[in-house]
Amino acid sequence: MSGKGPEVRRESLLLGHRYPDRGQMTTPTPQTPIESVFDGKKRPTLLAAWRELVLYKEVVWSFAVRGVRVRYKQAALGVGWAVLQPLAFLTIFILFFGRVVKVSGGGTSYAAFALSALVPWQFIASGISFGANALVNDADLLRKVYFPREAPIFGAVLSVIPDLGIGLILVLLATPFTGAHLTWTLVFVPLLCVVLAIIPLAASLPLGAMNVYYRDFRYLLPFALQLGLFASPVAYPVTRVAPNLRPWYALINPAVGPLEGFRRVLAVGTTPDWGLLGISTASALVLLLIGYKWFKSLEREFADVV
Repeated sequence: MSGKGPEVRRESLLLGHRYPDRGQMTTPTPQTPIESVFDGKKRPTLLAAWRELVLYKEVVWSFAVRGVRVRYKQAALGVGWAVLQPLAFLTIFILFFGRVVKVSGGGTSYAAFALSALVPWQFIASGISFGANALVNDADLLRKVYFPREAPIFGAVLSVIPDLGIGLILVLLATPFTGAHLTWTLVFVPLLCVVLAIIPLAASLPLGAMNVYYRDFRYLLPFALQLGLFASPVAYPVTRVAPNLRPWYALINPAVGPLEGFRRVLAVGTTPDWGLLGISTASALVLLLIGYKWFKSLEREFADVV
């Protein structure tokens, strides 16, 4: 290109030399300007996409920290909302399901029974709500800056983890008033939290992608989450489902296993139902893989559509 200006070398900023299927990286000299080229024709494998997301882990963390700050910055009660929301639902559940319908607590008081499942369900609902709207809320960044398009969704789900921690502390502090039975089985809480976190991620990835193309999902989502509350064993025990149907229940609704696990650990003082938890975990992982693959197949036009 002599006579037409300095030579322009192109390098891929996506994955570089670590993933040759996404482009080649050359080492520019100090005199060689760099032009960034993104190859949108090739779809990355899920493994390559995950590796790229790990490389951008600081970006994911930044989205998570910003989500926490923005959510409570101008709220008068701040993180107090993480306590008031489950308590408000608990009051309604006690009055209606506990006294009118007279749902059994399964070996403990109905207050302990409901609160132990309300806190993890609130995490699922909030994670899906914030995650599904993350791309639309960050539309300006999507148009101007490159980062893995799933980073805002992962960050949005991570930003709800502090609320889950506050809610679990509330459950423990309320034990003298709710009559919950706490035992050594509390050691299973971290495992249940890991399984629980998979669910909003698995739902938010496809919903977030579809929300970019069809804004109707933003209005349908609150209604769907309300239905999900009553389709999950939050206000009623899983024993209300016939024993031969419980595995199918946990397979169709991945929230069944961890919700029942939290209830057993935080209210009854027994170990989780490992069968239901295993089925729900497998179902959530399959949905996560399918949702992630679908998300990556749609992400190429996000910046043009959002």
